[in-house]
Amino acid sequence: MSVSRFTTLLAMIFLISPVACLAQSQFTERMKESSAPRNEDIVSVQELRMSDKGRKAFAKGAALLGKGDAAASLAYFDQAIAEFPGFYKAYYDLGIAHFRLGHTVEAEQAFQKSINLTGGGYAPPEFGMGMVLCEKQELEKAEVVIQRGLDLEPGSASGKYFLGLAQFGLNHLVEAERSVRQALLRRADFPQAYFLLAKIHQRQNNSPALVEDLEAYLKLDRHSRDSKQVRALLEQTQQTRNQQASSAHPPY
Repeated sequence: MSVSRFTTLLAMIFLISPVACLAQSQFTERMKESSAPRNEDIVSVQELRMSDKGRKAFAKGAALLGKGDAAASLAYFDQAIAEFPGFYKAYYDLGIAHFRLGHTVEAEQAFQKSINLTGGGYAPPEFGMGMVLCEKQELEKAEVVIQRGLDLEPGSASGKYFLGLAQFGLNHLVEAERSVRQALLRRADFPQAYFLLAKIHQRQNNSPALVEDLEAYLKLDRHSRDSKQVRALLEQTQQTRNQQASSAHPPY
């Protein structure tokens, strides 16, 4: 899939690759929440073992990634890894940066390296690998990998959201809705989850629920570029419902 498919989240989502587009937005914005305290303790120990040069490079890369400059962050993560090849958190962040840039092969390699270095004991790269597999349309494999991450961190809202994405791609709509609602139980201020619910309810031709989902999204995100697209879709859906109601009950 080309990078251009990720240039917007909502303007294109009803036309092409909804799973990949939703995954891209959520993965690059929210993955930081999924680190377990035990893993962060290990990372802290690893950082203490790094040289000052390595620590500074990693911190600079993380800051750039957080600001949305994935391309500029790559060199700093590479530098941190060169200083300390066993630093699995650097491989994970490198995977995020490559995924954001649409570098699927490089992202997959970085996530796999992070998984290998931890012996599969760190949930975030499992979720990352799951999103790569979603983009590659290997959805059954993605579901397994994401669930493996959830076994490590069952409280992860992002993990439940990613599981719902894979299930949506497989057209397992009941399971997908359950996963997304579990994500919202873990974190209510999660606009992307409401949009995935909207996708599920649209596929089920459940327009009342679709309207509720879009309204819930807009309560959390009113002013972004994406919210304008959601607002337009909400207006269109409401107009269609009104037209259907008028046709069903014509005036005498």
